[in-house]
Amino acid sequence: MNYIGENNYFSFRDGGCEEKNGREISAEQAIFLGKILSGIFSRFSIGCSGFENLPLIYSLSSSISECGKDVYICENTDFPSFRFGCPLISSDCGIYARNNKITFCDRNGFIFSDIRLTEIMNGRPAKKSVKYGRISSFTSFRDIYINNIADTLNVSTAIPAGISCGDRSVRSLWLEFFTGDDDDFVFQISDDGNRVNAYSTEYGFIPYEKLMLCFCVLNNKNSDNTVYLPWDMHYSADYAENINVKRFDYNDMPPQAVKQRFLKDSLYMCTHIAENRYLLGSIIKKLPSFASARRDIVSDFPEKNAGRTIESENGRIIVGRSGKNRISLTAQAYSSETAAELCAEWSEKLMHNN
Repeated sequence: MNYIGENNYFSFRDGGCEEKNGREISAEQAIFLGKILSGIFSRFSIGCSGFENLPLIYSLSSSISECGKDVYICENTDFPSFRFGCPLISSDCGIYARNNKITFCDRNGFIFSDIRLTEIMNGRPAKKSVKYGRISSFTSFRDIYINNIADTLNVSTAIPAGISCGDRSVRSLWLEFFTGDDDDFVFQISDDGNRVNAYSTEYGFIPYEKLMLCFCVLNNKNSDNTVYLPWDMHYSADYAENINVKRFDYNDMPPQAVKQRFLKDSLYMCTHIAENRYLLGSIIKKLPSFASARRDIVSDFPEKNAGRTIESENGRIIVGRSGKNRISLTAQAYSSETAAELCAEWSEKLMHNN
């Protein structure tokens, strides 16, 4: 996912939006966004990470209701639980507010693709409806989410693992399954709960993409060993043993990819991995080596290079747009040294190609 662009009020990127000048989203701006969304989607669920976001989500809700669409509101919840609940209430647009930023997810709980986000950015406000839509409140799906993972994976006791996360709500969610006091194996979770890395005194640093591959090898039950992975995930995943990798684009997800829960649920994925930690070493040893390096550079013409994929003798370079006047380079290789060299080399080339 990349920087998409701006409209009158918002900057769009990474499946969501924020006020384009970095300020607090006003009621007027939230109402404008609600009317845009009402012209595209039919049923909404809206949640937030803390009570300080209530003015924002109620401005959004009233605007959507005024356009005749139904809204389900959860006043205080964590994002993983909120995403889990969207399919349960048949919401085709989930709206989550955290730290004055808004993230959107679809009816399957996946964060919006760039194409979907562009549709919102370029959308026109819907008109006021004769009949207002319903605004209904619901409590958090947190307990249902926790019980679903516990029942699906047959987890009955806390699993030894350390937990590191800057968001208190997400951290407490993970502590439903992990002891949190193991320094030999630690999960490092992003504040929104989407991405996670691990560190082990035995296996070293395990990045998010390698955790995904571990899960695929550990849990693959398809007769043809097929797993669906994002097109921009490290190319070495194609050479992992015992799995047949098929690539997809989030802008056009095949039904088989949608069914793969690990693509959107890091807690579910890591709980399953940690339960089978005794197998982790043998799996990691069989996985192909890979490393990535990323760099942002200023560009006068970011749209000129964004969207390129460059195949090199030593690896692959993916160029995306990371800001209004910036592009990002992600270099993929088999070693961190080569990835860093590729990143530096192509940064120079692209800066001189502006």
